This record gives sequence, C-alpha cells and structure tokens, in this order.
Amino acid sequence: MGGSSKNDFDSDTSTGSDFHYYGLEMVEKKKNAKAIIYKTPDRVIPVVFLPGVMGSNLMSKEKDGDLIWRLDSIPGTLVWTTRGPAQRGKLLDPSNTFVDPRGAVQEENMKERRLFGSRTDRGWGEVGYMSYGDFLPWLQKVLNDNDEKQENQQTGNGKLTAREKLENYNLNAEVGETNLTTDEVNTSYKYLFPVHAVGYNWLASNSESAKNLSIRITKIINDYHSRGMKCEKVILVTHSMGGLVARHYSEMLKSNNGDSFVLGMVHGVMPDLGSPMAYKRMKMGEAGTTGLVIGANGAEMTSVLAKAPGPLQLLPGVSYGMRWLHIEGKKELLPESDPYTEIYTNRTAWWTLREERFISPNLDNSNFINNEWISYKDIINFKVKPFIEELNGHYHNNTYAFYGNDGAKYPSYAQVCWKDISSKKHSDLDDAKLVNEGVIFYPADINNQTTRYIGLITKNDGNIYKKFEFMPPKDPGDGTVPVCAAVIHSSKLKSQIGLSVDHEGAYKKFGDVIDSRLFSLRSIIKIAYEVKKTSLAYV
Repeated sequence: MGGSSKNDFDSDTSTGSDFHYYGLEMVEKKKNAKAIIYKTPDRVIPVVFLPGVMGSNLMSKEKDGDLIWRLDSIPGTLVWTTRGPAQRGKLLDPSNTFVDPRGAVQEENMKERRLFGSRTDRGWGEVGYMSYGDFLPWLQKVLNDNDEKQENQQTGNGKLTAREKLENYNLNAEVGETNLTTDEVNTSYKYLFPVHAVGYNWLASNSESAKNLSIRITKIINDYHSRGMKCEKVILVTHSMGGLVARHYSEMLKSNNGDSFVLGMVHGVMPDLGSPMAYKRMKMGEAGTTGLVIGANGAEMTSVLAKAPGPLQLLPGVSYGMRWLHIEGKKELLPESDPYTEIYTNRTAWWTLREERFISPNLDNSNFINNEWISYKDIINFKVKPFIEELNGHYHNNTYAFYGNDGAKYPSYAQVCWKDISSKKHSDLDDAKLVNEGVIFYPADINNQTTRYIGLITKNDGNIYKKFEFMPPKDPGDGTVPVCAAVIHSSKLKSQIGLSVDHEGAYKKFGDVIDSRLFSLRSIIKIAYEVKKTSLAYV
C-alpha cells in the first residue's frame, strides 16, 4: 500500500474539557492586514452506526428496567457463565426485552456536546462498549477534526488530517479502488458529521428493528433542524447483522421514505447471504470463553435462538446455494432444493436445526413440545424465510462494503460436515438406515456440543449406533461469515475490499491494522460528496 503508513493514522480519542476555537486570527496591526474568520459549518450529515447481533444492550420490560444483556466489560458478562438453558430462554425473550441505553460511554468534550448533544443522547450507550467503545470515539474525531485542519493551516506545521492523508493512501480494494480527491476532502470540511448509534433488539425480527430505525432517523434529522442546523440525509455504517437492518429500512420500507433519508451505506462483515455458522451455533453453541457467555452448547443456544427471529434470519437462504450440509454416509448433500423444509423445519431428522430434545427435559410432555414446535415453525415460515428471501439482491444505490478474507487466521464455514467417527462398522444397509432414520438417544445435557450419537433398534430388538463429529471450519472468511456469503455482487456496489479481520472485532484496532477503519472513513467521505446533489449543496 502506497502513501502514508498506517501509524500515521493513529488518533488520540481522549476527550478532555479543553477545545480549540478559532474565531479570529490575530495579525499584526497594519494597513491592508486581513482578518481570517473560520465559521463552524451549520450543515450536518449524521453518521449512524448499527451494531451486529448481540451488539446492542438489552433490558427487561417486566422488572423495572433490570439490565439483561450489557457489554460494558468482561467481568460484567461473566454472570452468563452460570446460567443454564431454562434461565437463558426466560431472560433473552424478544417479547420481554428492549434496548438499554445505559451502557458505558466515553465522555465527549464541551464543544462536541455544544454542537451535537451528549454521546449518550446520540445512542452510544445502546451498543456494546467492549466491541465499539474505541471505534466510535475514533470515528467521531476523524470526521470532525476541523479545528486540527485550521491549526495546521494557521501554523504551517505541514501536518495533515486523517482525511487529507487518504488522498495518498491506496487500500487495494478489489472493486472501486480510488483515493480521496482534494475536492472530496475539501467538500467534506464544509459539513459536520456527528456520530450516532442506534441499538436494536437483536432477538426480535430485523424487520421490526428496521421500522424502529426509521423512527430514529427521522428524529435525528428533526433534532438538528430544531438546533437551527441544516440536515437532510444520514450515512449508515453497519456491523454484521446491522447491515440487514439497514438494507431492510432503505430498500423494503420505501413507503416510509427510508431510501430518501439515506445518502449511502458502509457495511462491515455483513452476512449478505447468511452463514452456516448460524446452523453450527444452534446445534452446538460456541467454543471457548465466548461460548461461556453466549452459549456453550446446543441446549443453551437453542433455548434462546429458537424463539428469536433476528439471529435465525442469519441462516443461509436459497441464494446461498444448495448442498452446504454434508453428512458422511448420506448419499444426498443438503439442502437439495429448500433449506427451510429440509433442514430448518425438519422435525424428525437428527441433523435438523432444532433438536426436539432441547425443547423440554420432559419428552413425555407432548402437548408442550408440540406447541413449542408449532411456534418455532411459524417463526421460520412467517418471519425468517420472508425476510431473507425478500431482501435478497436489494442494496442501497450508494453501497460500500468490507469483508473478512483470511482462511488461515479466521477459518469459516462455507460448508459444514458431520463426519462418521464410529469405531464399530455395520452393514451398508444398516449404515444407510442409521444415517437417514437414526435418532439422537441422549438427553439434552449430554453430547450437545460437537458430537452426536445416532441409534436405531433393529428388527431383532438389538441396538446399533453411529457416532458423528462436527468438523472444524476450513474456508476463508472472518471466522463467522465465509467469503462466499460476504462478497456483494451488485451494480449498486461502489467499492468493496477483503481484509484480514475477525468478525466480532471488525472495527477494532489490532496493532497497526486499521484498514477496516480507513476504508470506512474513505467511504463515508465519498458518500458525503453526493450531498452536492441535494438541497444541502453549496451554490
């Protein structure tokens, strides 16, 4: 990459109470001397950030706003390590939770508060501090460094702002690689870019979150009008599932003028076509420390996800392609034509998405189990499938995106495989029958991670079984979304780049690796240049 080094873009995000104000440049009193007055722009383009799944703080509707899901710090999440499936399912219920705005926020300085209001008022406390607590202040600073630019000009110190450095910095995007132009940079300094965050109930359907986003964006714009500032459109920056919420808002809610209020979008690691990782997590949870918090096994995950449309809307749809589920010994690769009927709502197969043994520890309670299954099937058929299939192929006209593309560092699931690791072999006929008709014969608290024991009773009242192991990921991606599901193919795409980023930490800074941030900043400035086509253009 040419031009400035990554270290040149380091930015202190501390926000003390002091700030610079350049009202009048003092010059020596003499004839024909010029006084230079710098006017703070009064035209505003809010940058609205939408977090990923599990990235919004949630509180209870029933218990006086008790916090439910708060991502301020690692110690604060450890309470989840002691909660089993039943308690998780009760607490993380989309009907009993809503966004909690009381999360940790790095305090703003006086000038920022005077111009835009507090960061808490702008929604920063709604999103997880552990994931975004460093990124949001960085973005606020580099998008509103007018004072820094003025000081550089006044003192002639030769320094450049982050935006100015991007005029000579090549990111090597595979689509739309162009440095910022001087005109684009200069135009951006005629506007203010307050950073907002909009959390959403990630347990609920993303279509509901999109409707709430519509209300919030209208309010954001109107609030700046009430401050006497000119504001017409916003720029959306999204992480993971937040991209699906944003796209549904702009493309599927056009009757609500969603598209008319959005100047452009920057998507980070968006699961455009879904991801088999959603299948893996529901079946066996997540490994390591992360799993202790979000769910370490299938029982813990299913208790939450089976009634949560939002996370289920991350499943691979028809456009993801067929044959991504491999089961050793099964002739057919799945799905053959429809993932919803073959995998997601298949009630009898052991490879189904929702295992019946996770519904209730008492499998004799048939009425309860039947009602739970009917409710789950309705979620898939009436909330998950329509959302996925209707959104497919719809993007904002001014779309920029980065995705993870590092199979060595962050292997991902483009396909998933159950491998037969049985020690005992059976006849070919029995093998085939076991794979296709076998049932899981252990209770929910046993073998609920990466292994499944599948058994059958033979015609002689004997027992035969197979043991299957879920194979680890091996495909390029970000550890969650494979490249094949992340790359956007659309004429509406302006620029796209694959980077070595972890899914959850896509906007974090790792050492001097900040290309995801630089791509986002460059994209925002290029989108902002489109303001020349609006009523906020300078004549």
